[in-house]
Amino acid sequence: MQTATIVRPRQQLAPPVRLDPAFSDPEAVVDLIEKGSPYKTLSAVHKNTGETSGGWFRNFWALGGKVVFAGAEPFFHNPEFIAAAQQSFNAEVIRPVAMMTNLNLPAAGLPPHQDLPFFRGAQNREVPSWMLAPMGYSTLFHDWAIPVASAITWFYDGEGGEFEYWPDGFEAPSKTERPPYSNCCVLADNEYMFHRVGAVGPEAEHDLYTGLGHHARLILTEAGHWQVEDEGRIVAELEYSKVRLSVLWKGYCFRDGAEAAAYDDHSRDLTTDLIIDIFRSDLAARGIQVKRPEDFWTDAGWKETITTVYGPPSGY
Repeated sequence: MQTATIVRPRQQLAPPVRLDPAFSDPEAVVDLIEKGSPYKTLSAVHKNTGETSGGWFRNFWALGGKVVFAGAEPFFHNPEFIAAAQQSFNAEVIRPVAMMTNLNLPAAGLPPHQDLPFFRGAQNREVPSWMLAPMGYSTLFHDWAIPVASAITWFYDGEGGEFEYWPDGFEAPSKTERPPYSNCCVLADNEYMFHRVGAVGPEAEHDLYTGLGHHARLILTEAGHWQVEDEGRIVAELEYSKVRLSVLWKGYCFRDGAEAAAYDDHSRDLTTDLIIDIFRSDLAARGIQVKRPEDFWTDAGWKETITTVYGPPSGY
């Protein structure tokens, strides 16, 4: 089971770079965020049927290296992000690959986690999004992993919503960015660096949106308020400042042209069959027998086994 030249160091934790300001025209960025209304839930965007997102909404501006939301072009190719990624990852070749907005309603804080990893031949379009995190946590697919810089920019002056991260691992103290946020950013190695979003909003409001359905929507009104629609009904209305806005940019980072060329050689990409075989082989070594999934995307038994066995390290 050979791979082409490995382009992702196993223990890489590229040092974070803080940018303030992140964008040269932050007003235009916020305007574009507002144009994304109405917003779908995180689970709906990623087509995770049957799941809910607890007041987390998202929209893609770019995916697969291409802009998919009109007006995002200048932000997707932000020279500040590219320069910071070159610095942090000691890389000559930076390829912007994805960009998305995240809108968070009041909610309890999230546990530490890593972002969904990128693998050769196995990204959001080739595999279900729920499978990517277990692929990363399992470490079984490291030889296909791609180094990715993640730049998170915030626009939020409300209560809570801090960004806590562990650039030197859990054994070292964490670092924290706190509101008021206004066009500041941290670029880091979020596929390998654990990080988390703190509680957003007052504690009394943390459970108000946990029951929102898969198809709930977040709508910006002409009056500048956010309305929450669920099952065709407006179930809540929030002041503009109570919703945490952030923009996440991601770019592939290659040390040089030769490393980029190694990635571009798709002859040894992951395939559906290879992913299944690698998981089943490791599960068998653990004494866990699981049938080959009937449907790679939707087989409930397969999904339960993979997400249960290959979760984040215990205690995190």
